[in-house]
Amino acid sequence: MFDIDSIDTENQSATAAICEQAQLFGATPERGEFDPREVWDEDDATAAVSEAFRIVAEGVAPDGFQLADERESLLWGFVHMLDAQVRRLDRSIDRLSPELRDLQSAQDGTEVKSRELELVTDRAQNLGDRRDAFEKMRDAVAGQYRAETGEVWRPRHGSHTSQTGKLTAASIDARDFMRARKDRETRAHLPEGTLVAIAGGKEVRDPGAVIARLDNVKAKYDDIVLAHGGGPGVEKVAARWAERNGVHQVVCKPDWTAHGRAAPFRRNEELLNLLPKGVIAFPGSGITDNLVDRARQLGIPVQRCTA
Repeated sequence: MFDIDSIDTENQSATAAICEQAQLFGATPERGEFDPREVWDEDDATAAVSEAFRIVAEGVAPDGFQLADERESLLWGFVHMLDAQVRRLDRSIDRLSPELRDLQSAQDGTEVKSRELELVTDRAQNLGDRRDAFEKMRDAVAGQYRAETGEVWRPRHGSHTSQTGKLTAASIDARDFMRARKDRETRAHLPEGTLVAIAGGKEVRDPGAVIARLDNVKAKYDDIVLAHGGGPGVEKVAARWAERNGVHQVVCKPDWTAHGRAAPFRRNEELLNLLPKGVIAFPGSGITDNLVDRARQLGIPVQRCTA
């Protein structure tokens, strides 16, 4: 750092020197001050995380080495790291909401109360902008994850949505979808359209038959929202089709921890509780047959298909 006593006051004032040093070395606003800094350099930051992802994929776990077997898990964790930042900042914004409401109610026309509200509002806005920045970076590397692994990136639990609009298709957890029907504010961020469920076995002899069936349904219902169990086989083919075609997904995974061996059957109940327009059923196990039987009992149309 510089010695303030050594500043050449004939050429530069002390204030100017401090401002110059702040620009060079960075200056963090104190608590109770507005933050005038830019949130981020979008182009540079996005390029940096994309390059870091590439280095991890090609440098840390390249083909020909045992670590290549861990590449998909490693890259999933890379995307998850950015998603975790998004969720952390969401929680921070949520914690500020009660304070904002209290300050809005407490406004009495005085300068003190007005400044308090302005500071907290500025803090909330900054957190929101940071959250959106991390979401854009997450969505960028999620696209790289799909290109590298052939899989659609999803968190272990919950939904994968994008408020900044970078995702072509959202992946919504079934529990979030159900809650959204009771919460207008949340519902605005979740997919609207004709909900169609699909199910089938882990083995798929003809993926093209699954894709052709979904293409036919989309031709009839252009606003299709695809519901499935997030499993392998037919459901994985359907998930990839949805991602390629910009179709939103509602994913209803079995909760093995809560329900044990009954988890797939409870998942069937949750899937049908979404009240899909119809069910597309490809050959599978008794779990698929259970879904078909329950759908028919509820009066939900079922299309039996082969693949």
